[in-house]
Amino acid sequence: MKKVLLYICSLLLLLLISACGSEGGNTASEEQKQAKTEEAATRTFTMANGKEVEIPAHPKRVVMPYEFLGNALALGVKPIAITNPLLKNPYITEKQMKGIENVGNPISLEKVTELNPDLIIVYLEEQYEQLSKIAPTVVIPFGHYKGIQEEIRVFGEVLGKKKEAEEWIKQFEKKAVDAREKLQGVIGKNETVGIYELSGKDFVVFGANFGRAGQIIYNALQLTPPEKTQKEVIEGPQQWKPISLEALPSYEADHMFWTVYRVEGTDQIEKEMKNSAIWKNLKAVKNNRLYEMKLEDVWFTDAISLERQLDLIVDTLLSHNKK
Repeated sequence: MKKVLLYICSLLLLLLISACGSEGGNTASEEQKQAKTEEAATRTFTMANGKEVEIPAHPKRVVMPYEFLGNALALGVKPIAITNPLLKNPYITEKQMKGIENVGNPISLEKVTELNPDLIIVYLEEQYEQLSKIAPTVVIPFGHYKGIQEEIRVFGEVLGKKKEAEEWIKQFEKKAVDAREKLQGVIGKNETVGIYELSGKDFVVFGANFGRAGQIIYNALQLTPPEKTQKEVIEGPQQWKPISLEALPSYEADHMFWTVYRVEGTDQIEKEMKNSAIWKNLKAVKNNRLYEMKLEDVWFTDAISLERQLDLIVDTLLSHNKK
């Protein structure tokens, strides 16, 4: 009888183990199926030019321009490769860059092909035709969208990170509100703020959406541009306008942010400019409200850069306008 009972118990135990193993196997199998389904899923994305493209619902191997890297990182996405940068972004660390390949600039089609991407992002229309033969390709034109909120939503859609995009917008807008409170009483209600650059041998006035911290100054901090800048640049066909040194006084502001893009001959032009009566008579120069910025610090318009630029612009205004 004892032997029979032992045999029955052993049989029941074996059946129980088998059932548990089968259930675990089914669970693992279902998870594998779900993962494969998500990997294979695609969706339609409408680009700025109106063209529809099929892209992965959850891209894993993304190649993109260096200028957009901060948008991807802000959403928790690390691309497998980026283009070669014109300027190095001071707000992106070596740790964040580790493991990301460089596909050159212009882009090496051979290297991109070797990397086997599942999504390619570019900002130039002329790059689309060749790269779209390698993998699904999306054109996101530089400066096309009205501001970082609109742009980061596009990246959230393209990268399958809509929730993360909305979370980033919420915290960035909260940070902007806090920054505006810090500047209460620092910039007068009737005072204007302008953005200018000696670019090579040309003088340029910038608007709200072409780098140089324009999105921070005019959008996040809601500071007031000079009237001509508002009408001719911000409301104009493009967000920058070349002018002559002689025309600079008609675009001047009470507070002037200034950068220099250096090429051969720029140093001499800058020297002559700063020694000119036109420059010395600018009210921002006379009142010590000219803020010379490092070009690389205000060059980029991605999410990570704009967060840091918000701190930089506020700190600059506070330190130069102490009461």
